[in-house]
Amino acid sequence: MRIKRTVIGSFPKENSDFLDEAIRHVVDLQLQYDVHIITDGEQRGNMVEYFEQIPGLERNNDKLRIVGKIKPMTEPDDFYKFSDYRKVKLYLESLGRTDVKIKVTLTGPVTLGFISAMGGLEYYGNILDERIYSDMSQALLPLAEKALDIGAYLQIDEPGLSAGFLPPKSAKKFVNELLSNIRDSAIDEQRTSLHVCGSVKRYQLYGELLDLDVGVLSLAFSGNEERENMEIIKRRDFEGNQKRLGAGFISNTIIEDEDIALKRLMRISDIVGLENIAYLHPDCGFGATPPQNVRPILESMKKASDRFLQSYL
Repeated sequence: MRIKRTVIGSFPKENSDFLDEAIRHVVDLQLQYDVHIITDGEQRGNMVEYFEQIPGLERNNDKLRIVGKIKPMTEPDDFYKFSDYRKVKLYLESLGRTDVKIKVTLTGPVTLGFISAMGGLEYYGNILDERIYSDMSQALLPLAEKALDIGAYLQIDEPGLSAGFLPPKSAKKFVNELLSNIRDSAIDEQRTSLHVCGSVKRYQLYGELLDLDVGVLSLAFSGNEERENMEIIKRRDFEGNQKRLGAGFISNTIIEDEDIALKRLMRISDIVGLENIAYLHPDCGFGATPPQNVRPILESMKKASDRFLQSYL
């Protein structure tokens, strides 16, 4: 399988009153730097706000809160993410770029459940009530299935795992309630990935991630904490657990020289094995990135990854 260049999901909000225009601008930006699997840039809101349509959740300004039992949407096709996916797809078709793949990102049950409970908690006992996370997994499953049905790549975002929202074994259980129900073909085709930013060395999280029913683990390696991940990943772990790596080899916030990024990427490849790398991407999304830094970061990512692929493939 060819190594693909991608991004994690979010981009800074465009200064536009029109959603379609903002999404087109973000798509153009990704195409300019030859991103193979693109996103809509999350122009409607942040990684939590998007999920206000799930029954049991309610938006309060820029936060969600839990106001009842969390349930699956009656009509998953109405979910904002799929509306924006269709906007991206139609725009790519108008450009004649049907070769470019599209990724749908879903915030995972641990992160979405915990942050929503922090915003307000009714129906459930407390923030550690396991029913929150189990119900959230069940609510997210039809959305994950729909993403795959429409031909998207699927990324589950779980920054709450490295942040220690729940103990690793409990967190793994709830994430796997979602992942284990996703069709095997999507895992075999490596259209499904789990993204965890931050250090996976702490809390013995790395071992729990290897046990998850997902084909690609997307990890970060560029920041001060994330560099710890370089010390723990091993080729035998990925091969023994039938995993491939999404390599966050360049910062998503500061502008790094392409030589620095290339050196980091070569080290990652030496450790885990070239054949075990699926995606190349920044550490995390661009939602909190200074807007003026996004283009230079994408440019350095393209130049470094082009040199890497030309040298090793």
